[in-house]
Amino acid sequence: MIKLLLLSSNTEAISTCCKALEASGVCYEVAESIADMHLRLLNAPFNGLVLDVMATVSATQKERLLIQEISETYPVLRLRWHNSRKQIRGLVLGEILDKKDPLGDFVARFCLPGRGRIFREDKRYSIHLNVLLSKDRSCSEQQAEKTVTLNLSQNGCFIVTSHDWRDVKTAWIRLMELSDQTPILVEIRNFLPWGEQSRMPGIGVKFKDLQPGQAREISIFCSGPSS
Repeated sequence: MIKLLLLSSNTEAISTCCKALEASGVCYEVAESIADMHLRLLNAPFNGLVLDVMATVSATQKERLLIQEISETYPVLRLRWHNSRKQIRGLVLGEILDKKDPLGDFVARFCLPGRGRIFREDKRYSIHLNVLLSKDRSCSEQQAEKTVTLNLSQNGCFIVTSHDWRDVKTAWIRLMELSDQTPILVEIRNFLPWGEQSRMPGIGVKFKDLQPGQAREISIFCSGPSS
């Protein structure tokens, strides 16, 4: 079974999405606000999130960070309602979905059937570390992109980048403030292209193979008040 959570305040968009999901046999719940979405994710398992972009326009900085963290946990369809055409359009990780059936395309390609996940919060800290970012394991200073983290947690970080990371699943990074400069394999959980929203472009990543010393130092960085 697949169960999605829909966040939207547009009644036409909600109605269109619900009809499409019901026709596909997909279970769903509708959240009326970001706070409502947060509460539902904490209390029930879901396989993915359908996020109406217009529902986040007036989001606070704290809410934007929450949405970023959620996007690194679940597959997220960013939905736009075209009122003149009475149609929905959608993007996932910067990739345009089937225009005729974006919801069906999203479910088929990005939402794994079976047991959903309950959201587990990972405290974020506004820590800006220098980063070498690369698709190559060596992550050499000569060829890697030189950038910074926008925030940091014990399990991952958001890295500022304007490069195109769509359809890329993993990357290698070096956090220059760490004593151990062993390249770290990261899983790309969220990609925000440049110009897509009024937000810093980049990738949300999860650490996959931290060395013990690296994990300890990151834990020290993340020992203060969260963002």
